[in-house]
Amino acid sequence: MAHQILLDKPGGKWDEGLFLGGGQLGASVLGQIFEETIPLNEETIWYGGPQNRVSPDGRANLEEVRALLKAGEVSRAEFLTRAALYSGPKYLTPYLPAGDLRLSFYGLSRETAHYRRVLDIDRALAEIYFTAGGGWHRREYFVSIARNVFAVRVTGGAPFSLLASLNRRPYEEKTGRADGRTLFLRGQCGEGGVRYYGALRFASQNGSARALGDNAVMENTNAAVLYVSFATDFLGNGRFEEEVLQNLDAAESMGFDALRGEHLALWESLYGKTSLTLGDPLPETVPTSRLLQECRETGKGAAALCELLYCFGKYLLLSSSYRCKLPSTLQGIWNGSYTPSWESKYTININTEMNYWPAEGMDLSECCLPLFDLVERMAERGQETARELYGCPGFVAHHNTNLWADTAPEGILAASPMWPMGGAWLSLHFWEHYRYTLDREFLKARALPVMEESVRFFLSYLTPGEDGTLLTGPSLSPENSYRSKTGQVGALCMAPTMDSQILRELFTGYLAGCEVLGREPLPGTAYFLSHLPPTRTGPDGRILEWHEEYEEVEPGHRHISHLFGLFPGSQITERCPSLMEGARKTLAYRLSHGGGHTGWSCAWIICLFARLGDGENALRYLKRLLDRSIQDNLLDSHPPFQIDGNFGTAAAVMEMLFQSHTGEIELLPALPEEWRAGSLSGARLRGNLTLDMRWEGGALQEARLTAGQDCRVRVKYRGKTAEIPLHKGVPFSLSPEILA
Repeated sequence: MAHQILLDKPGGKWDEGLFLGGGQLGASVLGQIFEETIPLNEETIWYGGPQNRVSPDGRANLEEVRALLKAGEVSRAEFLTRAALYSGPKYLTPYLPAGDLRLSFYGLSRETAHYRRVLDIDRALAEIYFTAGGGWHRREYFVSIARNVFAVRVTGGAPFSLLASLNRRPYEEKTGRADGRTLFLRGQCGEGGVRYYGALRFASQNGSARALGDNAVMENTNAAVLYVSFATDFLGNGRFEEEVLQNLDAAESMGFDALRGEHLALWESLYGKTSLTLGDPLPETVPTSRLLQECRETGKGAAALCELLYCFGKYLLLSSSYRCKLPSTLQGIWNGSYTPSWESKYTININTEMNYWPAEGMDLSECCLPLFDLVERMAERGQETARELYGCPGFVAHHNTNLWADTAPEGILAASPMWPMGGAWLSLHFWEHYRYTLDREFLKARALPVMEESVRFFLSYLTPGEDGTLLTGPSLSPENSYRSKTGQVGALCMAPTMDSQILRELFTGYLAGCEVLGREPLPGTAYFLSHLPPTRTGPDGRILEWHEEYEEVEPGHRHISHLFGLFPGSQITERCPSLMEGARKTLAYRLSHGGGHTGWSCAWIICLFARLGDGENALRYLKRLLDRSIQDNLLDSHPPFQIDGNFGTAAAVMEMLFQSHTGEIELLPALPEEWRAGSLSGARLRGNLTLDMRWEGGALQEARLTAGQDCRVRVKYRGKTAEIPLHKGVPFSLSPEILA
């Protein structure tokens, strides 16, 4: 089916728009009729410059904090930590809007009808259409990734007049005219911040077009075209103003139709690499808001809406992470507020990682490159943080970062800042990229160096516990708190379960990477791996969240960090039946107390159910997501809007249909009864493999595997396994009989 978002009214707030993006630009099409404001973003426009925020007193007080935690003096440990180890300044500065493109129309009849606002997901095009006084009016929008230009074409059945301008309220620093057909906007994002430059090029097909003040004025025209581009001096780019004008020259010389054709060819070459069908096509003339409401009331169209959410996740990933300098923030590449929620930064205790969960399986490894670039810069800055705050070699990062790759603790709440695992988790994305691609050069040049610096830190940072295991700490289970055996409520602790699970994945991957390249690992790595605390269950069979058996203060907490080993990790599998059962009980307990109430958390829960092979509960929570957390424009709501839920949902759909994390390929591991028929093509699996398959009546009909090298693979379906020889580039078709 064609994948689109169709709305029958304009948007109000910026996150009610239809999102367009590519390269470094983002736009939110709200589609107002007479006075249209289009929020714009350029990915490197953040407030403020880089800072060294590490506390000079942290290192001297580290051991006392550890001793207090080991003695159960949680309150005193948190008091001392806040005084001595927290950073200054406490908070990172925000990602900001680049500005607004404002369009004011004159001569349009106030009698409007037949309004529609459409995002064509398959082609990354948006438009609004309506009639005014009986005549038609159309506006087309797209972002050219190749030219770094936002393009708008306005056409009408009757002449109209249009005034256009670039604004940056309330931080408009300098506006003017570069020439008679180009307006500009320039400034700097605070002391030490990036310098930015944006420009608007305009033209009228007929009628007049001129600049008046810092406005573009087109009168008595049937067609007008506008091109906008932005750039900054981020990372020493001294040609940013020249680049913007060159982008506009290139777009103008091509013309709107040729620029659109170039955009479509590039988009379809990427977006079209994979495809998915799950249900009967959605009606193309019914607004998406009505389809969502019908699904909520009757369940009708749920499968097709899940398909649409998967495709929208792929769309958002390409729109915010392809040919970019920075990865997706909490809101992707889009932000229309100068005081955004959580500063619209990178929260790396799950949210940034979740943004990239679907990338490899969608065969969009290219979209991980901005994340790798940021983490490599974090590895440099994180060595300073490790040395100054902990007295350790290697690199460390905590729970938030920004465009400057900040790695120090951030914030003042007890349950967030002192979590030294952010760099370790992000390092695992390098290892996953290798597992999918088997790119030895990437492993040698990029993955292993980052992983090794993270390992190096923990070989120095880990401290012995009374039971002989090696403990992280001071640390915490992200954003959660507990009641200690002495009755003190706190978050800071030693060796929460998630820390050890992350380190087990990191050390295991690092040792495997060294073996692939035939090089010696850091001394002691294998010993440290064998002495990490195991994942344990309590008397009721649930997996313990902390190293000790503490009472949970908020049993329905949105984070389910102690199930990292189930997903996205690969430690809790059918090979460990007691832990699988413990994970089921843990998840059930969390949900029975209200867990999964935020969009991203619900998406994580669907992934967890998929890993448990529970397709019915996975679908149940997909429907709950549609019911509670998806806006009319299909954006995920925390609330407020937060893009990680969109990406997590796309990853969850794939986990329900195929898995490869255990070293074998499992087909349809969590297929719900309602997804009776469907097909998948171009999906990527670990081991440099591509999967195509189709199923009918809830049963696999055919699967085709293609390998990038000669190999043997184990394939599993409904409890049966088969070992299959594959030859490079030669598709191998598996019938259900082969897997019987």
